[in-house]
Amino acid sequence: MNGWCVKDGTAQPDMSLMTDGGTIPDMTTPKPCQDGFPLGTQGVWACRGAFSTASPASSLCKNGYKVCSDGNKITDAECSNTSIKGFFFSTLPGQGTTGKFARCVSSPPGTGAGGVWFGCGWYQGTFGQPTERTDFPCQNFPLVTYCAMQNLFFCPQTGDLRLDAQRMDNPANGVLCCPP
Repeated sequence: MNGWCVKDGTAQPDMSLMTDGGTIPDMTTPKPCQDGFPLGTQGVWACRGAFSTASPASSLCKNGYKVCSDGNKITDAECSNTSIKGFFFSTLPGQGTTGKFARCVSSPPGTGAGGVWFGCGWYQGTFGQPTERTDFPCQNFPLVTYCAMQNLFFCPQTGDLRLDAQRMDNPANGVLCCPP
C-alpha cells in the first residue's frame, strides 16, 4: 500500500506526524590533519604543511595525534617508498658528518647535532632531493633529510633540537602523525 509492505487491514500511521528521532552523529573518524594521507597500515599519517616557531610542526597533527617519535608503527618499505612525494619529519634530530653516517643525537649532543632530521619519504625542494638512507636508523627511521636554506628547511633554530623550534617553509613536506 503506497509503496509500503503491510498486512491487510492494518491502519497506517500518518508519516507526516512522525519525527526522525533526532540527528544522527557523524560516525566518521576525525582525520589527523588537514592535508595528508595514511602511511602504512597502523594509523600513521603523513601530514603536509610548512612549520615555524609561530606555527609549530606539532600543530599539523590534530585529534589526539602527535608527531611520531619512533617508527615502530611503520615498516622500512612503507617509510622509504620512492612514490612518497615529500619528506615527513619525526621529532628526532640526527648528528654526524653526513646523512649516510647520521645517527640519533646523543647526550650531550655530538658533531653536527640538528644538521639532519629523521623521518619518511623524499624531500621536495628547489635544489635537488636532500633525503638519504642512513647506515644507523634512529628509532626505526631509516631516512634523513638535511637542513639547507635552498631547500627551505632552516635548522637548528637557536640551538634548540626540538622539531617545534625549527622552520620548514615548503608545504609539499610535513610531519608524521602517530595515533594516540
